[in-house]
Amino acid sequence: MMKANYSPVKISERIVLLDVLRGLAIFGILMVNMPLMYEPMVKILAGANPDATTSQLISESIIKFFFEGKFYVIFSFLFGYGFWLFMNKTTPDGSSIIPVFRRRLIILLIFGIAHVLLLWSGDILVFYALFGFVLILFRRSSGRKILKWSVWLMLIPSLVTAVLMGFIGLVSQNPEAKAAIDANMMQGIREMHQMVVEASLIYSQGSFFEMVMMRLKEYQALLPAIIFFYPVVLGVFLLGLWAARKELLADFSSKLPFFRNLFWWSLGIGLIANSLYIIAFRHAVMSIPSGWSLLATSMHTLGGISLGFFFISALVLIFAKGKCNWLGSMLAPVGRMALTNYLMQSVICAFLFHSYGLGLFGKITTWQGMMLTVLIFSVQVLFSRWWLSRFRFGPLEWLWRSLTYFKRIPMKKTAA
Repeated sequence: MMKANYSPVKISERIVLLDVLRGLAIFGILMVNMPLMYEPMVKILAGANPDATTSQLISESIIKFFFEGKFYVIFSFLFGYGFWLFMNKTTPDGSSIIPVFRRRLIILLIFGIAHVLLLWSGDILVFYALFGFVLILFRRSSGRKILKWSVWLMLIPSLVTAVLMGFIGLVSQNPEAKAAIDANMMQGIREMHQMVVEASLIYSQGSFFEMVMMRLKEYQALLPAIIFFYPVVLGVFLLGLWAARKELLADFSSKLPFFRNLFWWSLGIGLIANSLYIIAFRHAVMSIPSGWSLLATSMHTLGGISLGFFFISALVLIFAKGKCNWLGSMLAPVGRMALTNYLMQSVICAFLFHSYGLGLFGKITTWQGMMLTVLIFSVQVLFSRWWLSRFRFGPLEWLWRSLTYFKRIPMKKTAA
């Protein structure tokens, strides 16, 4: 069987703005993930801590308002954008590039599975890889169809919450059924709290094997919640695909009126939606359908998408004016090594928090976690710039490309 002569995109052909946005997303994702790395992942199902101090309330609100739900939107948008760029690579023999993209996704899936088992149960790579196969189905769809699917997918979490809330309300008209539902919910809450205690003990004192088993247990417990998160991811994938077709980022200088409108609309909607989300989250238990959880779910989705695109449009407008070049030079190397930096964050945090490292699990406050996020990301900026001054790709990017193209991609930069 003859191999197609595919190669990764040349550095000179990269869209720098995409790398800058990826770098920004890597920072925001770490800010959101940090509290879930020094505390059990399943704790997110419990809702707000009623005993939180004023300092904790402020720090958690900052993360939820400005970071939570915003940067996975940017990352997902760029994944969809990158898919379209990959699909439109030219090949010498004119053969299909789809088999290569599928192989790329399978390798990403393996990275994700290893991430879950060895480092952290909050991995996103597994579902990014799986949904990448779904993206292939839309490669020839019309722009109208893509946008329709995108909107419906992003509505799924709110619609599911509303349906569950209505079902519980209807069934609860029967006193016996209501008692059974209430008992089942209380049992679920007790089991979740037991898992939080168990996970805290294992991650802070247990063996590596016990941590692997605990991560699988957490991952399994969180799987039903994918319906409230990953449909939005796939919807934003499709928005990225649509935007790539329109060359919104590749040719942003000719589309500045669009980005100015996006800037103001997304800012206005984002401020309102995230304010409502902060209020609703304080009253909701996310694992129990209610009016508060419906408001929290819908505003989390709307607020995340709107402020996510606010950040994108803000960076585009900054770039168009030629300002803050230092920001681009700082973020772009991190974005070029996005996979390496994403997984390296988990490696660093696992060493800091787990018993085989410094054992700081459960001993970090939210403010300290925010400061630690800035410190780790600053190190990643310096490391990424140093690495890319000597090599063409990040280490995991090189491995990913080499396995994708079935050949050893040159790693070191050649002398000019």
